Amino acid sequence: MTARPAAGKGALAKAWLALAFLASLLILSHASAQAFDENVYYQQCLRFEAGGDLETARRACQNALQVRPSFAEAELALARIELRLGEHGSAENRLRRVRNVIPTAEPLVLLAEAALAGGRPDEAAGYLSSARTILQQQGNRELEGHLQRLAGSIDEFAGRYDAALAAYGAAIAADPLNVGYRLAEARLRLRLGEPAAAAAQLASYVELTGDDRDPDVRSLLGRALWAQGDLNGAAGHLEFAHQLRGARDVDAQAEDLRALALIYFAEGDFDAGNVALRESLRRDNLLSRLGGNTLVWLFTLLLLVAVHLVAESRIPSTTGLEVVDGPQPWSVGNVYGTLVVSLVLGLAAAVAYGEFVHGNPLAIVTPVQATDAWALFFITLSVFLVLLSWRRASITGHDPMESLVGSSRQPLNGVGLGLLFLAALLAYLHFDPFEGALGGFYLDLVQLTPYVVAAMILVPLAEVFFRGFAFPSLARRYDKRSATVVSAVLYALTFGTPVALLLVFGLVLADGFRRRPNSTEPLIAQLTLHVGLLVAVSVSPWARSLFFG
Repeated sequence: MTARPAAGKGALAKAWLALAFLASLLILSHASAQAFDENVYYQQCLRFEAGGDLETARRACQNALQVRPSFAEAELALARIELRLGEHGSAENRLRRVRNVIPTAEPLVLLAEAALAGGRPDEAAGYLSSARTILQQQGNRELEGHLQRLAGSIDEFAGRYDAALAAYGAAIAADPLNVGYRLAEARLRLRLGEPAAAAAQLASYVELTGDDRDPDVRSLLGRALWAQGDLNGAAGHLEFAHQLRGARDVDAQAEDLRALALIYFAEGDFDAGNVALRESLRRDNLLSRLGGNTLVWLFTLLLLVAVHLVAESRIPSTTGLEVVDGPQPWSVGNVYGTLVVSLVLGLAAAVAYGEFVHGNPLAIVTPVQATDAWALFFITLSVFLVLLSWRRASITGHDPMESLVGSSRQPLNGVGLGLLFLAALLAYLHFDPFEGALGGFYLDLVQLTPYVVAAMILVPLAEVFFRGFAFPSLARRYDKRSATVVSAVLYALTFGTPVALLLVFGLVLADGFRRRPNSTEPLIAQLTLHVGLLVAVSVSPWARSLFFG
């Protein structure tokens, strides 16, 4: 009877030992599984990232961090992926957490990328300076290439384009197979009016790697050939780029199709152009196209119509005929006729320039070629506005110099006003709250070609039309206040962008003409503004960068 309790105690002890052994095995297997899973997830993350599947790579890195939240390498990889996905804020927060844990230059380089994406180039430059110090000690060609690429972007942002090209060249030397570095340099060269150099850079990448199926390379190469006048070659590259993109990048597809439509139209293939244009509209956001400066321009056009209707309704009806001795006044119809004829002649000059110089009648909408085409358009427009106004004044018996230009005893007023306009335009371009949506200056001052310089000097002559010719006839037909608004609106609509700021300039100039009826001060103000802009972009990289779209 006494042996049974002893046997029961022995069995109970064995059961407890077995349970303890099983619990130990479970704890050990769970711990080993945790260590195994986090590294497996991390390796999966790196493989998917290298293959371009960023969403799957992100999930794998997130799984690794769920297993071990302090896994700094996984958090760094996740930040790198988020940067590529455009989630800069989240990536920057992660990088700040790991920058002091991972003793390499990579967190600093990626922080510079995030800061640059957030519009903080000075902060980005500080991170790159710290990263350079580490790279001098550790060495890493891949990171050196990334650093040089970002340094080039900072220089480009600041308008130091020669330094930017040198940095992009250093990035390519560090990593010749990185297509992003080649694209960055080629885009900058194309924007600076060097399409042949841009095409050569992209062609050298294709020759080196044998990769001729990158849609971004094909698309940019097509635009470089388009800018050189090779319409057939440009169409071939853009067509292939469109096929390579498939349905993955709708916005890029729409851009390629719009370019194709313009090329087909320039070649005279209107059927293909219409098809490409329709396909681009199917993929595009029309509301975004109608926003910004375009929408303001349309509202300004409606304002012009409304002012005319209201002013016409206020004209008293009369049956008598007014007899005017001496010189006859010109009419509002003469004003609009002069403007329309000048616009048509300006457009004809731009089309003729494209056809005879580049073999492309649509040069005015072609990369690089558009710079000189638009400059020639504005030169022709301004010259004919003056010549036709002068002729009309002579026909009606007026002294054109006295009636259209006049004289001013205070020409320095025009200089002061022009300097205010210059400061206002530079401030607008720098602080534009809508990120350029309201449009830049109507002439491209990044490339100071002879046509552009000539346009900047001759465009101020148009003040003879808008003030000396348009204002008096509008004031006779309506009243001085209506004439002030209408002449200002015509000026803003004619030059087009940024229409909101041009309307303000026009109102100030028209009101000054109303108070002191002579065109000398407005002409001096415009000349001061335009010559001041030429000087600014010639001596200041910052000012030049404001015109870099």
